[in-house]
Amino acid sequence: MVEINSRKFTVSVIIAVFNRPERLKRALNSLLKQTFKDFEIIVIDDGSNKHLCNILEIYYSKFASLKYVRHSNRKTPLSLNTGIRLASGKFVTFLDSDDEYKPEHLEIRIKYLKKNPDTDILHSTADIIGEEKDFYVPDMNNPGKLIHLNNCIIGATIFARKEIFEILNGFKNFYGYDFDFIRRAKRKKLKITKIDSPTYIYYRNSEDSVINKLKKDIYET
Repeated sequence: MVEINSRKFTVSVIIAVFNRPERLKRALNSLLKQTFKDFEIIVIDDGSNKHLCNILEIYYSKFASLKYVRHSNRKTPLSLNTGIRLASGKFVTFLDSDDEYKPEHLEIRIKYLKKNPDTDILHSTADIIGEEKDFYVPDMNNPGKLIHLNNCIIGATIFARKEIFEILNGFKNFYGYDFDFIRRAKRKKLKITKIDSPTYIYYRNSEDSVINKLKKDIYET
């Protein structure tokens, strides 16, 4: 189901979700609190076996535009690509279904890009929630090695004009798709800026997260 809306927005916020209905509510509630209001939300249901429509019905009247698409399970990168294709915003960014934004998250990024129009891709630090051990994740280039999230690209903080995603053909469907996206952008000589603005709240204490499952497979087998 896609809500038909011909209006163009400044920002498209894409949420890929697999189950997690209660956590999705937390993410959507954080969007309600944004100080910057000119955005649409695109929820891509990656084959959930739990019904999300009842959750989303609560929010249709609360946002200027809320689009919902459900497809078979294709994993996060391809779900995000689906959202990018549907986006009407000048800029595209992301919100994991179990995370949230602080109220000024979108406003800070829009103001930065207005002042720095030569920046092609913006990404940032995050407010990471969990125990210190949860802040270490498998290295994309060497999964047996753990690296701190402060040294990683946190994919959901990526913020760029829609045409940048089209130039780079979106994300590739494997672990480390966010790092790979930035690496390909560098090869094309795009200007990439990381800002210290931890307004993205990244919950690393979710047992069912993709990264936690990967760590368990690597270190407990």
